[in-house]
Amino acid sequence: MKTRTTMRVMLAGVALVVGSSAARAQSPCASAAVQVQDVCRKAADLVGFMTPQLSTALVGGNPTLGQGGALGGLGHFSLDLRASAVNGSVPKLTGVTLSISGEQPSTFTSEQKIVPAASLDAAVGVWKGLSLGVTHVGGIDGILTATYLPNVNDSNGAGDVSFKVNGSNWKVGYGVRVGLLEEGVAWPGVSFVWAKRDLPSVSANGTIASQGLAPQGTLALNDYTVKTTAWRLTAAKNLLVFGLSAGYGKDKYDATSTVVTHVDATVVTPPQNATVSVPVSMTRSNFFVGAAINLIIFKIEGEYGAVSGGTVPSLRNSFGAGDANALANKSRSYFTVGLRFGM
Repeated sequence: MKTRTTMRVMLAGVALVVGSSAARAQSPCASAAVQVQDVCRKAADLVGFMTPQLSTALVGGNPTLGQGGALGGLGHFSLDLRASAVNGSVPKLTGVTLSISGEQPSTFTSEQKIVPAASLDAAVGVWKGLSLGVTHVGGIDGILTATYLPNVNDSNGAGDVSFKVNGSNWKVGYGVRVGLLEEGVAWPGVSFVWAKRDLPSVSANGTIASQGLAPQGTLALNDYTVKTTAWRLTAAKNLLVFGLSAGYGKDKYDATSTVVTHVDATVVTPPQNATVSVPVSMTRSNFFVGAAINLIIFKIEGEYGAVSGGTVPSLRNSFGAGDANALANKSRSYFTVGLRFGM
């Protein structure tokens, strides 16, 4: 009997420790003053909700549009000018109130909006690969990318968020493609690609207005960065004027930001501030299909794809009707269009 009682006490202690650890892991703002914990957590949840959407726009589908196998060795290259758009949800800071007695869940209004990204991508043939009858295997290409992110000063109404890029609006990425099968008359080109793309560092800010006894609060994301790595298995086939492609892969997103929040002195005296680090990391599956029109010196290409799976850190606030984490982790579709020049 004594042994059973001891075991129960030990298990209860373990459960308490695990529960406390989970609570701390889910509350990056727990160390802040109680009056500012709510606005701090809302800012942290905004990072968690938007990171998968921004990352999907950044990564897209095929690292080089319409390309299946390797380019064919030295002297071959391609250049893509592309734009991607994710079917996203962008939260507004209106319609929510701030608590000064700790974290309180709120439901943000979210607008269905396109989350865009633009990039310039280049691929250069390095090695043609091993000859295997009428085809080649093992060809190698180098890949370079340059992603552009504009400054946004959205002053259309209350609750909008503005952001600016810290330093250059361009961010360079890189990758490598290994040709698994060179395209032939009766079969597609097939390749494996690994690529790294990052967003330029940005800072964002917004304001949650005071309502009744609830104070006004400001939130800022300093040095918000998104780093991604992705691999793709892609097949493509040219059919004279038209081309078709399809692929599957995995995306790894890693985002970091310093969240700085403030509650003014209308309700809280003296005014309170908080600064916390908010990391977000997740892995998602990505599939896409594409089509191209060959116009002699360049190609017009388009892709449709979707990402799914993975989880962001647990959210306290919601950004639409339904479970907060289900909304953040939901599958997202995207479109990519571009011009491709090659030789």
